[in-house]
Amino acid sequence: MKLSFITAALEEYAPLSLQESWDNSGLQVGLPAEADGEVTGALLCVDVTEDIITEAVRRGRNLVISHHPLIFKGLKHITGSTVAECAVAAAIRSGVAVYSSHTALDSTRGGVSYEMARMLGARVVRALAPAPAELLRLSVVCPSQAADDVQLVMLDNGAQKCCVSAVAESSANAESDGITMNIDTTSVCRISAVLGTAACRKVREALTTLPASASLTFEISALRNDDVTTGLGVVAEFDTPHTGAELLAKVKKEFNVPCVKAGGIFEPDSRIRRIALCGGAGGEFIPSAAAAGAQLYISADIRYHDFAENALSPMAVFDIGHFESESCAKRIFYSVIKNKFANFAVDYSETEHNPVKYL
Repeated sequence: MKLSFITAALEEYAPLSLQESWDNSGLQVGLPAEADGEVTGALLCVDVTEDIITEAVRRGRNLVISHHPLIFKGLKHITGSTVAECAVAAAIRSGVAVYSSHTALDSTRGGVSYEMARMLGARVVRALAPAPAELLRLSVVCPSQAADDVQLVMLDNGAQKCCVSAVAESSANAESDGITMNIDTTSVCRISAVLGTAACRKVREALTTLPASASLTFEISALRNDDVTTGLGVVAEFDTPHTGAELLAKVKKEFNVPCVKAGGIFEPDSRIRRIALCGGAGGEFIPSAAAAGAQLYISADIRYHDFAENALSPMAVFDIGHFESESCAKRIFYSVIKNKFANFAVDYSETEHNPVKYL
């Protein structure tokens, strides 16, 4: 199986254009040339460590798919002085590719927060913080001989589909003794794609590295995006209300959490129908959850001051832990790949563990 087939399936489900501007979703480490892009199987995890790479090699898998990016803040050197550096070095040394889908998977329809709602038996109504209301259409006019390179760069940097919308002849003419002579004819074409703002910026920057960059021209236009099903977090409802006590027990069981950090006003006997959820660090969306009419907000990494500011809120707030809230990403990866390639080997990591301990 080609690595590009797997990454294309993941990006069809969770387009890189949905990732936040500060994120680094996508292919982190490629395969060595001698591997010819062939993957033997995938190992799924939340965080990539050297132990995960070792496990992948031991199990005969040369692709690791993670939720959190292996390369996030950027690496100035690879000396083995950090967990990320050790993992990158191990991946390169062992010929293991690494792909990460972080906020792209968080924001896509059917992503992490959708899965959290499904685990509790709730029906998603809409995204809690819908994706930006504006998308961009980027059109690149280039010489036809550079079209393949331009399309590859666009696809590698966040474009999901490229459309060659026109082919024309660009000619330079000169006149001599009343006779018009064609002195240069160049076949050109227009390649278009719809992107988010961050992806558009990445594509333009990447295109400047092409040999034909001087002959490229760009056109950018704004498009409205009225899709409220994509974005960070979700608002969801139960067909039959649950008591606060019932939901607390269900949250502990489904997310495998020994304890829940809670704020707001939590009443065990309350009848809860509408909830909001956000995988990972979602403290900033507490006001959005309250405004959406949620009676309970479930997320992670809630700060003390977030709890303090909402101490008298009728909406209860549960902090279930970062790892616990996003571990379901592995189940999404598994489903996406197996639905496309039923016979492709996909395994959950056996060595992965939550870096946070409860004593």
